[in-house]
Amino acid sequence: MGTRSAMPGPENILVHHLPNDLRIYMYPNRTVPAVVINGSLRAGSVLEPAELNGLAALTASLLRRGTTRHTFEELNEHIESLGAAIEFSGGRHALDIVANSLSEDLPTILAYIAEMLREPAFPAEEFQILKQQTITHLQERAQDPHTMAFITFRGLLYGDHPYGRPVSGWPETVARITLDHVREFYAQNIAPGKGQIVIVGDFDPDHVVSQLHELLADWEGTPPEATLPPVSKPEEIREEFVHIPDKSQSDVVLGWLGIPRKHPDWTPLVVANVLWGRFGMGGRIGARIREKLGLAYYAFGNVDGNFGPGTWNVNAGVAPENVPIVIESVLEEARRLQEEPVPPEELEDTKTFIIGSLPVRLETNHGLASAISDMVWYDLGLDYLIKLEERVRAVKPEDIQRIARTYLDPDAYVLAVAGPPAMEGE
Repeated sequence: MGTRSAMPGPENILVHHLPNDLRIYMYPNRTVPAVVINGSLRAGSVLEPAELNGLAALTASLLRRGTTRHTFEELNEHIESLGAAIEFSGGRHALDIVANSLSEDLPTILAYIAEMLREPAFPAEEFQILKQQTITHLQERAQDPHTMAFITFRGLLYGDHPYGRPVSGWPETVARITLDHVREFYAQNIAPGKGQIVIVGDFDPDHVVSQLHELLADWEGTPPEATLPPVSKPEEIREEFVHIPDKSQSDVVLGWLGIPRKHPDWTPLVVANVLWGRFGMGGRIGARIREKLGLAYYAFGNVDGNFGPGTWNVNAGVAPENVPIVIESVLEEARRLQEEPVPPEELEDTKTFIIGSLPVRLETNHGLASAISDMVWYDLGLDYLIKLEERVRAVKPEDIQRIARTYLDPDAYVLAVAGPPAMEGE
């Protein structure tokens, strides 16, 4: 996959639209007799009411727990006997399906996926088991500083916006969910329109198209559009400390409002973040906080984007007494990125690292399927991967400075820290 011609693109990604607006993207890859399937329907948590936060994720998982034709145990037995796997999960905008199998078993796996999507039984017993498992997991999550810092950060940044709520919900919101809520969410939101299925591996595209027509073409409906309220970037410092006793480490998330995935600033912002917080052992932030000061167990920058504005943040795990100096160091590195042009050699090394990591991501069917899925989900163009090197190479030092000045504000940011209670007074 290291050559440009081998990149997935318009010439080798086969596209087929079913009559119900379910889009099929196929990338034959004959290297091994196996197949990976990535599917996404537009039925994520943005469509659930706030008081039932976690409903979309619970519904997605329950689809896998039994159909009108097969019990959960029967499905598991049949799928595992093939050495295959099918998983359903809920995201912010998507109901995601990830599956893999040997090539010869692809027709069976596609049939099971269609059955789970179209004929869920929503068995009461499995609903109760899954609901209790989810609540238990969420109660355990409250003791995880890393996760709680990130959830708190998003809540502070987005407020009442759907992006401010955790996809999996809270113990009290999941406790309110009934089987009727699940059935209603399924009926109103889970439909093929504007959805996609990406298939990568060793298969016959004509046979796949023919089978998917047979399985899914008469399935009708389009999910409602998610209405996302506007989000304003912070104009002041917002901070919250989550006290989690009996922990030796404090987890810090400090950041800002980012951009949607399709924003024209995406590539220079990613380059800026890799230089700032990813390259080598964590970019400039890692070099300063981990290598020079020896203060962090981990420290890195992170960018995410969705249909709405994402985030640009720094994550760090530190001893509680080091939280203030780590925060100060991150803000100083933000100012340096704004005020000092990046040395050309440092920028070139960063770009080479980004470009060199792309073929590694595309070495497996899973990596290929994931990359193609993102490309088509966000409507980035089928030539996105082919043109990525060109876009990365085009980023100049002045672009990095502009990005930093536009999106990083050392005087107005969101800070969430989770860990031992002693940290707040440090």
